[in-house]
Amino acid sequence: MTVTSVKIYPFDTSELGGMVRAMAEVVLDNVLMIKGVKVMEGKGGGLFVSYPSQKGKDGNFHELVAPMCDNLKKQIRRAVVDAFKDADL
Repeated sequence: MTVTSVKIYPFDTSELGGMVRAMAEVVLDNVLMIKGVKVMEGKGGGLFVSYPSQKGKDGNFHELVAPMCDNLKKQIRRAVVDAFKDADL
């Protein structure tokens, strides 16, 4: 699978002490859309991607979508981070 498009939606929570900088939609092979991908800023200032998750009865968050292949995971991260950096925020 390959990333065919990424849409970035600014959602900066830094003023509130949050780590979310944007939300994203990722389309794979023009057939599958993943909504709710978050662009997060780590404590060291680096960006990372968080996949959609849901809080379980155990109080922990569990990913609803997760790439099973390291190559696809890296490809999605690179595409989302690049789109975020290219976005006119």
